[in-house]
Amino acid sequence: MEAPAVTSGRGDALRRLVAALSRRPVIVLVLGEAGIGKTYLLAEAARHARQAGVRVLHGRARDFGGGIAYASLVEALSPLHDDPVGGPPLRALLDAIDEAALGGPAGAPAVLAVRLLESLPGPSLIVIDDAHLADADTLSLLGYLTRRVPRVAVLAAARRPPDLDADETITLAPFTLEETGALLTDLLGRTPDPDTVRRVHADSRGNPWFAQEIARELVHDGSMHGVDPSARRGAVLGRLFQRDRNGRNLARVLAALRRTRPAYPTDLEVLAEVAGLRPEEAEAAFDGLVRDGIVVSTEDGAHEFAHPLVAEALYADLGPAERRRVHKRIAELLSRQGLRGTRSVLEWATHVAEGGTVPEALAAALRAADVTRVTAPLSAAHWYGRAARLAAPEDRGGLLSRQARSYWKGSRPREAVEAGLRALELLEPGRRRVRTAYTVVHAATTLGRYDQALRVIEEQLPHADDPTALLAQRAALEAQFNRDSAESARLAWAGLDDAPPEDRLVTLTSLSQHALITGDWRRGERAAELLVTGSVALPPVARMTALETAAHLLAIAGVRTRALGLLEQAGEIRDALGWGDIAGQARHTMALLRRLGGEWERALADIAASAEDMAEAGLAESLAIVRNIQLDILLARGRYDEAERILAEPPPESPMQLGMRTVYAARLALSRGDRRRAERLLDEALASGPPEVVHRALAVRATLHVNAGERALAREASVRLDEAACHGTPRARLAAHLCAAACGDRERAEVALELARGDGLVFEEAKARLVLGELGDLAQLQRAHAIFRELGAAPWKERAARRLREAGLAPAPTLALTPAERRVAQLVAVGRSNPEIAEELHYSRKTVEVYLSRVYAKTGLRSRVELALAVDRGEI
Repeated sequence: MEAPAVTSGRGDALRRLVAALSRRPVIVLVLGEAGIGKTYLLAEAARHARQAGVRVLHGRARDFGGGIAYASLVEALSPLHDDPVGGPPLRALLDAIDEAALGGPAGAPAVLAVRLLESLPGPSLIVIDDAHLADADTLSLLGYLTRRVPRVAVLAAARRPPDLDADETITLAPFTLEETGALLTDLLGRTPDPDTVRRVHADSRGNPWFAQEIARELVHDGSMHGVDPSARRGAVLGRLFQRDRNGRNLARVLAALRRTRPAYPTDLEVLAEVAGLRPEEAEAAFDGLVRDGIVVSTEDGAHEFAHPLVAEALYADLGPAERRRVHKRIAELLSRQGLRGTRSVLEWATHVAEGGTVPEALAAALRAADVTRVTAPLSAAHWYGRAARLAAPEDRGGLLSRQARSYWKGSRPREAVEAGLRALELLEPGRRRVRTAYTVVHAATTLGRYDQALRVIEEQLPHADDPTALLAQRAALEAQFNRDSAESARLAWAGLDDAPPEDRLVTLTSLSQHALITGDWRRGERAAELLVTGSVALPPVARMTALETAAHLLAIAGVRTRALGLLEQAGEIRDALGWGDIAGQARHTMALLRRLGGEWERALADIAASAEDMAEAGLAESLAIVRNIQLDILLARGRYDEAERILAEPPPESPMQLGMRTVYAARLALSRGDRRRAERLLDEALASGPPEVVHRALAVRATLHVNAGERALAREASVRLDEAACHGTPRARLAAHLCAAACGDRERAEVALELARGDGLVFEEAKARLVLGELGDLAQLQRAHAIFRELGAAPWKERAARRLREAGLAPAPTLALTPAERRVAQLVAVGRSNPEIAEELHYSRKTVEVYLSRVYAKTGLRSRVELALAVDRGEI
């Protein structure tokens, strides 16, 4: 009696699922217990997608797949192997994953997966069943794919929430009594009596699959009582295999192999040998499994159990000792066939770990960790943790240390802290202990656990063979809390030249943060330069981190063009490695650069896409940074209600982060006309904030007095800002110029305009032009108004429009130049050639030509000379 499994009672869920998948990009998660109907929903959604012309790629996570890097994704993509378009990029992806096991250069799974899916015509749907079992690298990559390839959607089913940032989650509840009755009617072809429905519903507890099996048993012999699922599964196996002992033995071995991957026809020889069957017996038994619908074929020629509960019952039927024997035999046969790449090494290691002796399992875990540590750090963390549980006590500390570093590289700070702290308890003083300590400090700081980070530093400093990196980290944390950090920073700078090479990157990263917070740009600029020059000799991972850190420092300092170039270099390395964004640094740096460059819509979109990920991962500091960027844009645009909602979110508990948020709250109060509240908040920020907070608060205070017509008080605040910013970042000094200009200093306004134009700081350029217009250069008003209009900075646009009306002028016609087009026009105006522009902006020459042609079309200008004159007049 083959019924349409679990079709009843899921219509609403299916409609909701199909509707969700019509959007792109999207990740949809279906949650529910085993047998609840998830697989049916996935199959129906896939059918709808195919009818709509969507390519469906289906994979299943395995019970032992957590340590097999990218296993679920590889299974989903495998049908493309012989595809004329998808085949070559798929083989390149598989080669990259395997290369690490052969000692080759690091592959790039993430970027190669993107290239593969981008090469496919039309939309694609990746379906992953049992996603709660998926390896962490697959889950991380699925989120990356939907962000990078808009034509891709992901549909996953799981018994418990996996580490996957779903856009929509559909949770399936057990069937009601009425739904169970409808299911039985479908199965039996008639309406069952109410007592039977109540009995089946009670015994199955509303689980559709169990209800279906109970109904089948009732049809078979009228008996199957009890509510114990394990007993019921045993009865199900008895019914399925009552006449076929060979089939049951073969199916149990197949269930063990399934823990890592599906079975292919070429596996039958191995399955037969492990099951103790002759080839002809195994072939007959396998044919029987297929004929009876216990095993079904998949699109790529593999074979899988029709329902995972059958596989689970078969695996449990083996018994512990027999399971170990089966896994050991599978591992031996895999080894005999040859371990030719990462995937085969990981499959072999998984079976050894389940069936080998402790020394064998330990050696296999270490080999698996070694082949994944570069291309799949989260899988490596899994294997290092497994090795630590098997290792002798004296070796556990080192393995936990490696696990902590792998978690940190995989952007899992919580897990990095946990593993690192356990390692510190076991490690003897020395190099590995110091490196573990600063990894824990990095991760704890990222989580906003500043007290924990400082505690680790203080505990480990007396035992450090070289304290330089820990001293630098302490200096940065002390500065965050507005404590005296000068001595820690001095000692770190003094020890920099003699520090171990692996510690220099950590030291410079922390010293650059210290310089930013304390307003010491001379030191900050030196740290950035040392990071860049020193990165040349570093291995790829360290070079990427150094370049990202330098870009982050320069972006916060307002050095936009240089920061953009460094971030793009780091991005090329990150894509080549196939890694995620460690601690979210690249994402919040790019968001800030887009804020500075006038790409406000893209900045807000990027923040919206990444903020939830950061919150989920516990990246409290990175989240606070992107929220500050978001607040800056929203306040400039007059979107005060949205800004107020963000301000209600508590930032990390440090004077630096609290002070920044207080300044934005003061800006909101001032924008709404609540001067008393704005002044109180500014007093708080000035009293407790570090220098980076103080210069921002003084700029807002000067604006408050200028708006109120209090010129003397405004000049007083401007002078204080000059003093605070004299050794500060270029962005702080630009803010000081703008404040002085607002107080009537025309020369400072012109300096501000040149600085802003020179580095593509669009909003600051518009503010400088507005001040110049208010000081009498009326031609600047039209350009200021046009820029504010393009940015969507409504309050500023209205202020510029008011000044234009007072001067009897009309706003300039809408040119609608994009920030990129405007930047190209500005560089043409200063005499740069197209190749020079391409090099400076990191564009191709063709891209520069396209932008320039658009500028000519929008402005009606016909030559580079006319364009230069228009820019000089402030018309562009």
